[in-house]
Parts: sequence; structure tokens; C-alpha cells
Amino acid sequence: SVFIPVTIPLAMLVGIGALARWKKDEAANLIGKLQIAAIASLVLGVLSIVIAAPTFEWMAALGMVLALWVFSSTLIGLRERMANKPTLMAGLRSVPRSYWGMVLGHTGVAVFIVGVSLTSIYSTEKDIRLDPGQSYEMGGYNFEFASLKEVKGPNYVASQGEFRVTKDGEFITRLYPEKRIYASQRSMPMTEAGIDPGLTRDLFVALGEPLEGGSWAVRIYHKPFIRWIWLGALFMGIGGLIAAADRRYRSKRARASAAIRNNAATGTA
Repeated sequence: SVFIPVTIPLAMLVGIGALARWKKDEAANLIGKLQIAAIASLVLGVLSIVIAAPTFEWMAALGMVLALWVFSSTLIGLRERMANKPTLMAGLRSVPRSYWGMVLGHTGVAVFIVGVSLTSIYSTEKDIRLDPGQSYEMGGYNFEFASLKEVKGPNYVASQGEFRVTKDGEFITRLYPEKRIYASQRSMPMTEAGIDPGLTRDLFVALGEPLEGGSWAVRIYHKPFIRWIWLGALFMGIGGLIAAADRRYRSKRARASAAIRNNAATGTA
């Protein structure tokens, strides 16, 4: 994936920024903290792919290392913010909204990197020819074309397939993709995919065109961690809103507005 090499400088800077207290940190102290985050992210990132991924891919491992680097350095920075407080609650209350916004934003960056890395490397899709009763295995899932029937909607008729999805013999879900013909667009059949969303993967099945002998062209997708892309973006957006709501920024704007009014009044006088 081209995305991962491009992300390396950004992820490194985000991790450093979470720990650096600009103009207040010595290089030796910063390097010591960065070593902890680097070692933890390297070990856990590689192990996560070795243990959990279907096959080991170096680019996937690199993506996980970068994501964990951002997350671990952010946690270390948060811990330092809460240091020397008598209780955990006191430490949590001492952290300003702007910093919580940064923590959530950096977490969103880490989640986004995981989503893009694993989706781009481990996604699978296949165009196949299937008869009702046949099945196809992909991404560890077995897609059985259980049946086909005609259904009527409010303004369309459709050929609806039923796909029974299992994994290691265990039932997962049923998908109902359709090939629809709308009354207003009879010359342009529309595809309505059957989708089973999940936190760690999405499954898609789409009906193509009917073929000779009762077969159908079928497209199957398995997209691991694709929802993490949108989840990461959501975290980043919420983090920005929380940071912007910090009362320190509002007080600065109020002081700036007051200064402008005073200057204007002085100039008028």
C-alpha cells in the first residue's frame, strides 16, 4: 500500500508532538520517553500481525507499528500530564479540554492508520459464476448461494438472492442482494448489495447479470477493519470540537475583542 510509506513522517511527528513540551523539554529527556513508545509499538505491532492476521505482511506490520506509536506516545504524554496528582480523578480533572481533544484526535489518527493499512492489504474480492445451491469460500468465510426468488417493491421488481455465510462451520449471517428493475427505468437494472457490517470486517455480496443455465454473476467482498477508517475520522473531528471548546480559548478571544474595543475607543477619543 502506498499510503503507509507516505504516513511514516506524519505518524512520527504526531507521536513526537504528543510528548514534546515545546521550548521546555531537553532532548535527552524526550529521547528517553520516545524510546519507551518506540519499543512498545514495535513489539506489539509486529506481534499483532503474527498472532491475529491471516498471513504475515510487512506493510501491515508497519501500519500497526505506526498506529501503536501514535497511541502509545499519546498515552505516555497523558500520564505525564496527570503526574504528581494525589488521586486518579484529580489527575483527570487537571487535564484541560484542549489536551483531551488532542488525545482523542491522536487516537483517531491511530485508528485511521489501522483501518487503511489492514483494509488495503487484507481486503479480498472476487467475481464468480454461481448457481443456486453452490458456494464459494473467501477470506475464511463460506458464501452459499442458498436460493433465488422474485420480489416486488413499491416501484420495482427484483431478483433477490439469499446467501448463507458461515465461518469454520459456524453460521454468521444471511445476505439478500437484489437486482432491481424500477418502473421508471426499465432499461437500467440497479444493484442492491447485501451487506453485513461489523467492527472488524464488512461482508458484501452483489448480484451481477443472469447467465446461461440459471447461473448468476456474483461479486463478493471481504473488507477487514474498513469501518475503522470512518471511526478514526470521527474521533479526529470530535477531538477538534472538544479542543475548540476549551474555555481558555474563549477567554483569549474575549480579551482580544476587549482590547480591540478599547483601542477603537481610544482612537476615537
